[in-house]
Amino acid sequence: MWSGLGLSAVAVLFCLLAGEVAIRIFHPSASLWHYPNFIALNAAPRPDQARGLLRYDSDLGYAPIPGASGVLMHQPISYSADGLRNQNLARARPVGRSILAVGDSYTEGYAVKDDESWPAYLERDLDRPVLNAGVRAYGIDQMVLRAERLAARFKPEAIVLAFISADITRAGMSVLESFRRPYFVPVGDGLELRNVPVPTTPVIGAKAFPRRVLGYSYLLDFTMRRLNARELWYGDFERTGVDVNLVSCRLMHRFAEVVRKEATRGLIVAFPQYDTWTDPPASAWHRTRVLGVLACARDAGLATLDTYDGFAKAGVAGNVDGFYVDWHLNAQGNALAARLIAATLDAGRPRSPP
Repeated sequence: MWSGLGLSAVAVLFCLLAGEVAIRIFHPSASLWHYPNFIALNAAPRPDQARGLLRYDSDLGYAPIPGASGVLMHQPISYSADGLRNQNLARARPVGRSILAVGDSYTEGYAVKDDESWPAYLERDLDRPVLNAGVRAYGIDQMVLRAERLAARFKPEAIVLAFISADITRAGMSVLESFRRPYFVPVGDGLELRNVPVPTTPVIGAKAFPRRVLGYSYLLDFTMRRLNARELWYGDFERTGVDVNLVSCRLMHRFAEVVRKEATRGLIVAFPQYDTWTDPPASAWHRTRVLGVLACARDAGLATLDTYDGFAKAGVAGNVDGFYVDWHLNAQGNALAARLIAATLDAGRPRSPP
């Protein structure tokens, strides 16, 4: 029996080695002479991703470093002493109560200059101060937590929470891109916050022994990516197992409580992410999830804006790269987003009697 098992193991090993050599010969992205650990490469910071811009935050997982500056995706990026992205510094500061913008990299501004984020355009369009509190890779849960913190501090006239479909998925993660993060779980009719204070223990991920050995195989890397087993293979994500649509829905009610407590206005904005325009099956899935969150926001008494139709009317479907860069809104896309948001905010703003 043992000899049979040994022969089987040798045969399997031979087939794997033959497959490794074959894919390295014939696949254009592979090489017979270059043997990096593909899992370690995935975990390594991208050369165009600036370091020293974010720091640990016990409530949010991470947040911008006040006063930090650098280059992100070949574009300058800087933050104020309050940890908000700078904008329009060469212009006179508008007066009046501010608008607080919370969101992910679509709000923070990714691969665009400080003055090219949609909050920067919105500030110029409305001639009112706008605070850009967007943070890359935040989920809806972190956006609501950041809004709770900053609304109490800045007392804004309005709070805009902008999200994409991916932010719904992130609300079901305890680890995202090797960063530990807070998360919510449904309890009864409400939510319970978990993982706070956010643990500081390192995420093993790519450093786990099997990944340090198997990660050198291009065959395994190719196969696991094709099987959509990224989380298992790279180890830089950990799911909580919650119903992310339910959690995101209840977060709209939590956000509405912030709006009521601070006697302000709240607007929930949904942006179409890049593959909404390029991948029809993905588009249908994204739209279903996004519309569900917007419906929950309306049920909570919040104003909503689905920017999809506005982007479609602007011709984005036929010129996606004219509005997006590296999967994010470029300057033209952000200018369009700001116009749509400005129109919605103006329409809902109380008018003074004549």
